[in-house]
Amino acid sequence: MLKKLETTTTNIIVIIIVEIITLSITYTLNYDETNWSYIVIKWTPAIIALATLLCYFISRLFLKKYNWIISLIGIIIMIIMTLNIYQSHT
Repeated sequence: MLKKLETTTTNIIVIIIVEIITLSITYTLNYDETNWSYIVIKWTPAIIALATLLCYFISRLFLKKYNWIISLIGIIIMIIMTLNIYQSHT
């Protein structure tokens, strides 16, 4: 099980799947204005996913094990932020 978590492709695929799910949740919200802040709010999961992938690739340069923890932290942050955005706009 731990070997499956250590593979790069598994981490990247899981981050992208969670990003698509959370991005679709933020896009279902009804925004009344076309302000820049609403555009940034809609793209928050994608920004977090890109930051997670960047941190993951940087950590792969320095560490050879336990990089999946960075992926897990990014996924948890994406889910928490999406739930907060969804609850504040409904």
